[in-house]
Amino acid sequence: MLSEMPPGTMKGVEIDGRHILLANVDGVIYGMDGLCSHMAARLWEGSLDGHVVKCPKHGSRYDVRTGEVVSQVRIPLIGKAKPLGIYKISIEGGDVLIDI
Repeated sequence: MLSEMPPGTMKGVEIDGRHILLANVDGVIYGMDGLCSHMAARLWEGSLDGHVVKCPKHGSRYDVRTGEVVSQVRIPLIGKAKPLGIYKISIEGGDVLIDI
């Protein structure tokens, strides 16, 4: 429900085995893969600053609008963070719909 996500908040959902991060940035809902590409940390447990989410484990940052890596912490043996997939989001009658 859109009413559960005021601006500046995030939420994690699981659909068909996919973890998806939903983020409300200035009233626009964005959706992207919800697990960090380093060690599968749940990004919705991190922090949201504008349109950038910070991984709670390693501090890599992703743009929720594009899934692109904004900054990263290189982890030995794991390597660099990789861009994450994004999802088209629509709103119908207060419901948040995710195009998988």
